[in-house]
Amino acid sequence: MTRQIIDWKFIHPAGGWDVEPDAVAWIDVSRLDEAWRATDQYIEPGGINGQDNRYARVGAWFRENRYCNMGFVSLDENKVRFTDGRHRFSWLRDRGVTALPLQVPSGQANDFERRFGATTRRSILRREITG
Repeated sequence: MTRQIIDWKFIHPAGGWDVEPDAVAWIDVSRLDEAWRATDQYIEPGGINGQDNRYARVGAWFRENRYCNMGFVSLDENKVRFTDGRHRFSWLRDRGVTALPLQVPSGQANDFERRFGATTRRSILRREITG
């Protein structure tokens, strides 16, 4: 078994947009997953009910890369809503990652930290060594 620490990349707004940059919230995966489960966006373990082959493509990405873009998530009527990254989140959840950073609206950062905050600031992906 090998360990890979994921190098997360923050995505800045495209040029020309007059928007406040997102905040970064380090999330306890199990706490967010519990709240996300109640939404129509939820992806079951193994990628069941995911969109096309995106769940499998996450695995292919991590076989070749040590970095990944952060997902985007917000609270909409107090429910967890992914704008981007729900397949990454579910694939990493299924492989035992316990904490990861997500980009959140700056006005919701305190809510995310309070409800789902992680105590660690590292995402460790454990992988089997293949020959």
